[in-house]
Formats: sequence, C-alpha cells, structure tokens
Amino acid sequence: MAHRLEARPAGPAAATGRPSTFAALKARNYCLYWVGLVFYVLGHRAEYVTFAWITWELTRDPLHLGLLGLAQGAPLVVFQLLAGVLADRISRRRLLIGTTIMTSATLILAFILTVLGLVRAPHLLVLAALSSTFRAFDEPSRMALVPQLVDRERLPNAIALGSIPWQAGRMIGPSITGVLIAAFGGTVGFGLAAVASCTALALYSRLRIREDIKASDGRRVLAQLVEGLSFVGHNFVFASLISLALFNALFGLSYITLLPVYADQYFGMGSAGYGLLSAAHGAGSMIGTLIIAMVARRMLRPGMVMLTAAVCMGLALMMFSRSPGMGLAMPMLALVGFCSTFYLTHVTTIIQQKVPDHLRGRVLSLYSLCWNLLPLGGLLAGALAAAVDARFAVLVGGAMVAANALVLITSRRLRAVG
Repeated sequence: MAHRLEARPAGPAAATGRPSTFAALKARNYCLYWVGLVFYVLGHRAEYVTFAWITWELTRDPLHLGLLGLAQGAPLVVFQLLAGVLADRISRRRLLIGTTIMTSATLILAFILTVLGLVRAPHLLVLAALSSTFRAFDEPSRMALVPQLVDRERLPNAIALGSIPWQAGRMIGPSITGVLIAAFGGTVGFGLAAVASCTALALYSRLRIREDIKASDGRRVLAQLVEGLSFVGHNFVFASLISLALFNALFGLSYITLLPVYADQYFGMGSAGYGLLSAAHGAGSMIGTLIIAMVARRMLRPGMVMLTAAVCMGLALMMFSRSPGMGLAMPMLALVGFCSTFYLTHVTTIIQQKVPDHLRGRVLSLYSLCWNLLPLGGLLAGALAAAVDARFAVLVGGAMVAANALVLITSRRLRAVG
C-alpha cells in the first residue's frame, strides 16, 4: 500500500520561514500522535522497570533477570526486519493501532495476574517476550507514519519533537515507576503501563489519514525484505547513515553499561554519582533535541553539521573515559548526550526525507534494528572492560565512533546531503 497525506496550506510560520519550536504540533494528526507517544513511552518505561522488579521479587536470582533481558531483546532483533516489510505492505495506521491493542492486552493480563497473586517467573518471561514482539512490529510502522502526519516543511521539526518523549521518558519514567512501586508495590507498575498504553491507543485511533491503496505486486515477504536490504546496501548515502546509527549503538552508547564502574570505583560516589552521570547525559540529550527543533530548517549544511557532531561525540567520549573526577565527567557526558541526539536526529530526518515511500518501512526497520543491538554493544564493552579496564573500553568505543565519522566526512556526497 502507498499512503499519502492530503496537501494542506502552509501556516504562518512556514510563510515567514521561521517556524516555531513546536510548529509540527499545530498539525492535528501529529499533535494526536505526539501526545500518544508521550503515553506510549511512559508505559514502555514503566513496563520494563516493573517486569524487572517483580521478576527479582519472585526469584531473587540474577540469572532470571538475564533471561528476562533475553526475552525482551530477542524478539526485537528477530522480528524487526519482517516488521518493516509489513509496514510497507499494509496500512501503517492500522498496524500501529493493532500492535498497541496487543501490547495493552498483554499489560492488562500481567496486571490481572499480579493483582490475583497468580503471577510466576515463567509467566513474566512469556509476557515480556510477547510485549517485545508486538513492539518490534510497532517501531517501523510508527516511524514510517510520521511523514504522513505533517507537511514536508515541518517534518524536521516533527522528528526533533518526537525525540523529546524518549529523552524525557528515559529520565522521568523509571523514577515515577520506582516511586510508585516503592509506595504501593509492583502491581501498580503494570497498572500504570496498561493505562498509559490504553491512552496512547485512544489517541492513535483518532488519527485521520487518507490512504490510497495500490494493487499488490504479488511478491513474497522474503523478496521484499531482500529488496529493502539491497536498496540500502547499494545506496552509499543510506548505508552511511545506517552506519552512523550502528556505530553509535555498538560502540558509542555502550559506555552506559560501565557507568556504575565510573561512579563507584573511579569516582567513589556510589549510587549518587551514578544518578548524576546518567542525568548529565539525559540533560545534554534534551538540550540537543530542543535546539534541533528550533534550528533544523535554518541549518545551511546539515550533512556537514551531522558528521561534525558525530566526530565531537566520539572525542567527548574519549575525554570522559580519562576523566579524573566528576568535575570533568559530567560536562563531557552532557556533551556526549547533546552530540549524539543532535546528529542522530539529523540522520533520522534525512532518511525520512530521502527514502522512497514504498521502501520506508523496510529502511526504517533496519535503522531501528541498530538500536536493538545496544545490549550487544554493552556486552562488548563489558568484555573489553573485564580484559583490560572500563576506561580502556570507553576509550575504544569513542575512538570507533570518531573514526567512522572522520572516514565518512571525507565524502562530498555526505557533506552535501540534507
């Protein structure tokens, strides 16, 4: 199916060439989607925290936490590319609503089992795997839907604003859930996740998008999957953009796994230091998102800015790896968060603007898959830290990000993209 949004007249902001920071929210469909995304992210964060806590309460076994991580991560890797094909074959709006219905049903079942005292560790593992499976099919359809919700002029702003719930949710969601669990028990965590997911569903169901259905070409799913992979593999620009995300996930953000080592062993600050370091990265990411939302359309050379920010992220990470104390570590992590969000928002925007619509779901599923490889990056960093030390592991990660960006910045095509 092909989807097109009816043309709408440009607003005053577009006429002046100076759109407001929240210009995309003036579009009814995008506003509904964005508010729904806020609730979706809240439910997503609450779900992850609650699954982990109740699994620990029931088993007191670190192995079960590892199995939970496998149950949550494996479906995202296994089904992500298939989900991209599906997003290019059927209505993306219907797919988004369908996956949200299934996710909500899973969370409601988890809540009921917990309320009745019937939940056991195997139940949690199965429910976590089901929820992650539905989310695997959710991600490509969600990302591919965005260009249908706003006009092309406001698309960069829409993508930047779409990062805000994720950045804020990473800082706020677990905190809210943790406080509620501490006060009322684990059951309330599943209740919060279910209510948030149902609220997102109600908002998504109000989206009104005209869909023009074209006849199927009769090709099998595998053939369409190969077509999407071949498109990226034979297109230097798209392959390079995907590589920026891949290096960020495997080598850049893998430092998050080692933050407890820095906070406790190197800086002697314990859990308080861990919280401050995490907050520094989150604050930098939020600032980067807001700046992108303000200046995205006015940036003269977005390709060059994107690649420069990627280099800066790698260098800042290398500086952080050698930090003697919190005084240098916190501003370096804030800079890492800023640069990471800044250049990855550009990557997402360029992909959304340049990819043909009939391939959008497949290309974005490959892009999303990079983020689901983040645990693998953490594993690599942990292994390197065990073999040498944590400082060396983070240093290597930053060097890999910077080196990849420096190689790509030599390309005139990439510098001119945007």
